[in-house]
Amino acid sequence: MTTPLHPESGPLPPPPKKTSKWLLGILIAIGLLALLIFGSCVAGIAGLAGLAGSSPTLSTTPVEKNSGIDAETKGPAPTKASTLTRAQKEAIEAAESYLDSGHFSKKGLIEQLTSEYGEHFAKKDAVFAVEYIDADYKKEAVEAAESYLDSGHFSKSELIDQLESSYGEDFTHSQAVYAVNKVY
Repeated sequence: MTTPLHPESGPLPPPPKKTSKWLLGILIAIGLLALLIFGSCVAGIAGLAGLAGSSPTLSTTPVEKNSGIDAETKGPAPTKASTLTRAQKEAIEAAESYLDSGHFSKKGLIEQLTSEYGEHFAKKDAVFAVEYIDADYKKEAVEAAESYLDSGHFSKSELIDQLESSYGEDFTHSQAVYAVNKVY
């Protein structure tokens, strides 16, 4: 198959992907901002009602060890002897919030947490948080595939490509194939 030529400038560029990470980042940031405002309002109402009695303190809850981190996101695995830092707690809460509002791969969630358009956490704190929450990324991939099919028309191979794409969701090949087989 030959590449079609534009009459004046040569080969045509490939068509753009269906989803933009930039747009997804903006939408997630708006959602998180709304959650933050709502949480602040609830905290303010609770404080006015006298329910916020004492000043907040940091917990030193031990961290339980989760399964290992894949090769792309190698970092220190949580251990029972470690305690959560403030940055780790915040990264965990942000990661859980992102998963509640969208469909993320492990790599995509780490990128969102460290992105200048996301939360801008240090990579070590983002990796720690993503490993700590131990999400079901196959389930996330299935939900992302369903979302794509609800908003557009995809062949099996095109949907796998979209789920794997760094411009899409950045799931692993096995997660993308699993998801497509579940939704088709």
